[in-house]
Amino acid sequence: MDFDPADFEGKSKRDILHNLVEYVVKTDEDMDEKETRSGGDTDLNIYLCDNQGFEIGDLDYWVHQLTEDDRITGHAANFAKEHTFSEDIADDDISIVTITTPEKGREDEFLFVTTNGPSGEEDYLWVLTTVHSDWRDKTIERLLDYLPSIERLYLSADDLEDLTGDISDSRVSGFTAKYHAPNRERDATLRFTGAEPGDLEKAEEAFDAKPTRIDFDQTNSPSTAIQGANTNNGRISMRSVRDGSEPKAVETLLGITEGYQELDRARFDVEFPPELDALDNGFSVNGFTAVELTNPDRDDATPEELVEELEARVLNGNRYRHGIRDGGTKLRVWDTEHDETFDVALEPPDIVLYARDSTTALSLREFVREVYEELDSTYSLQKRQNPVAVQ
Repeated sequence: MDFDPADFEGKSKRDILHNLVEYVVKTDEDMDEKETRSGGDTDLNIYLCDNQGFEIGDLDYWVHQLTEDDRITGHAANFAKEHTFSEDIADDDISIVTITTPEKGREDEFLFVTTNGPSGEEDYLWVLTTVHSDWRDKTIERLLDYLPSIERLYLSADDLEDLTGDISDSRVSGFTAKYHAPNRERDATLRFTGAEPGDLEKAEEAFDAKPTRIDFDQTNSPSTAIQGANTNNGRISMRSVRDGSEPKAVETLLGITEGYQELDRARFDVEFPPELDALDNGFSVNGFTAVELTNPDRDDATPEELVEELEARVLNGNRYRHGIRDGGTKLRVWDTEHDETFDVALEPPDIVLYARDSTTALSLREFVREVYEELDSTYSLQKRQNPVAVQ
């Protein structure tokens, strides 16, 4: 990839996607010969990130923070010291970022695009690249993991299935599904290519395995024209686009990105943080937002057992500090990386996160991600909120 800032000046998101889709256009012969998605071809990848303060042109500042902020982990500081970073501004909301790995003599180039949410503010950061996966996870994904102002979006398995199911003229062509629960002796990771209708449902029924990636084939009058994939950790991939189907591929990407952002907002945005108002005879709490992990396929546990599991699997690193409250049925959790506090109510077998006045989607989303990946992947996810005062 060799980007020129002039190529992106004044461009819309649609223009940018059309430009990058060209990197994965295939001839009719190439598409007809490609029976599976395996192989070493380059994908177009879009990382969708929650943006809490990053602005185009600020990369040097945030990289400097990785080496100076005491709350930043040693891994992040070492990453910043072992690489060099440059940001060339193409427009108010577009820049070209390059990560150089001197030890390997390698440069990885990608786009940063800030994009507005419903509030009109720059609520999201898109990161677009065709860097091969062998290096993408060593450079680009690590930078996104370490930058304190952004965080990749996240979907539950149910939302990932709904998002993929909404893609017009498409079918599931493969998937990765995982099963993990602390009260079972087995974990399972299932990878299907060339999936047939119903295979994903069979994997869920037989193993209770939940999808973390879903591949799809999309037709365009009538042959397969687009091969892509959605993952639950904020990455959309497009592997192949039949020559002549570029406009449909762009519309598909625009629809997926907007759908992904809507689902993430529906699960994690704190629209009604609690506000404490003093009264003559006490106080009132105005508003609440709760993220509920419910109905897992697991045996009932006591609050004490849930605390032990969370302490062993989720709260055991340097990221979190916590205290036990209300007779062992509630945790007060401080996310040191985001400097946010929230409460965790233990209602066996459910886990309910309650936002406090400092809480944003950043800390709620990350805690839920940790529960799914480290504790139990069988939970369902929903959000409850209410602006009405509670006496």
